[in-house]
Amino acid sequence: MTPAAKSNFEFSILNYEFWRFLSRISLKGLMICGTIPISLIRLLKIGMNQRLKNNMSLKLILTAVFLVVVPPVFAQAPNPPPNPVYWGSLDVGVQGVGWQASSALPDNGTEFLTPLTLSAIPWKGGKIFAQTEYAVGSYTDSQAGTETLSLQHLSDTVLGLETDFKSFNLPSLLSLGINIPTGDPAWETEETYSIVPTEFIDSDYKGRGFGTSLLYGLSLQAGGEQYGIAAGYMYTGAFNPYYGQVGTPAEQLKLGDSTFLSLNRVADHGGGQSDVLRFSAFYFLPTTVNGSSLLTMGPNLNASYGWTNPKALSFDAGVQYFLPTQMTGSANASLGTRFYLTPSYAFGDFAVAGRVKYILANDYPTSSYFYDGGGFLLGIEPSYRLKLDASSQLRFFAGFDYVVWQNADIDQQLGRVAVDYAHWTFGTHYEVSL
Repeated sequence: MTPAAKSNFEFSILNYEFWRFLSRISLKGLMICGTIPISLIRLLKIGMNQRLKNNMSLKLILTAVFLVVVPPVFAQAPNPPPNPVYWGSLDVGVQGVGWQASSALPDNGTEFLTPLTLSAIPWKGGKIFAQTEYAVGSYTDSQAGTETLSLQHLSDTVLGLETDFKSFNLPSLLSLGINIPTGDPAWETEETYSIVPTEFIDSDYKGRGFGTSLLYGLSLQAGGEQYGIAAGYMYTGAFNPYYGQVGTPAEQLKLGDSTFLSLNRVADHGGGQSDVLRFSAFYFLPTTVNGSSLLTMGPNLNASYGWTNPKALSFDAGVQYFLPTQMTGSANASLGTRFYLTPSYAFGDFAVAGRVKYILANDYPTSSYFYDGGGFLLGIEPSYRLKLDASSQLRFFAGFDYVVWQNADIDQQLGRVAVDYAHWTFGTHYEVSL
């Protein structure tokens, strides 16, 4: 299958972070009412939204549909080595992340990550991969007095299989992902109040329950254009986000399963240049706690357009719309509409990427505990690729994001205020074809 055809099948499924939305928004009032254990609230408080693994909340994998793209619980599969004589590839990285909020009381943190990805090509058009990372994090928040938590643990491990084949006499793709819960399921609960809201920048650490995802896609060639349709399903198993708070019992949180449908068109303009138009939708089943329904995320609709030029300017632009969340006593749109733009420019082995993201407030009144004021993100990320030999290279990168969260509830003493975040990242990856 050609690279252009493959782009038709990229699984544009809202990053698992989207599930976490159940956020400062929708569950805050329940927390105050005392109807949901605080450990669950802190997890859901992380705020469901989007990003890609390059630490930007704005990339899309469906060759880019807004914030997320590989099955929620699953990391992005590496691209297969370009030279068919290789049987696989290895990617080892080191990454540092830090952030600081402008709040009156301390809210900041640092993380050091060592991601590892191993892939193999068992047959032409096939790919098997495994991915995990080890993380060390320090998180300071001031929700109930200032506290700093120090954590270290392996993340969840992702196993994946992708293969090309023919069905109905058309180029087809089948992708299977399995999330093995080797991570700390309480990590995302503990980091909740310290990190930048995940509607802007996704959490780097993944610690969930067992999960699987399945994607099937078809491609149709029409002259210099290809049209693709893909459908998928993601299952997420229950896990316990509890980490020992006094008076809080263990619980089983099961994030709602989802179905996915994508339609797109890719046009090849020669010289590696192409443009892609994408439409996708997600439908969510109920999220449950200890077997009882908690809420149901509203369906999600996405549209985006992208232009790719490997030697000059590339960009993606899109919008993401969320229908109202269904929960007891409420049917409001808990997530506001999002808009994004991610331009990049290549200067040979050196590239500069930018990102702009704007989030509208949801439709709750400002007096509601469920209200989220939205905000915006501006970011930049230069990178450099250093070839070591014909089969290996080092990739260096650094990035800075400025985030403004409107009408935030981060400072208990001040009520709702606008909070600014400075977020930075740096690191390197060693990539070798095997």
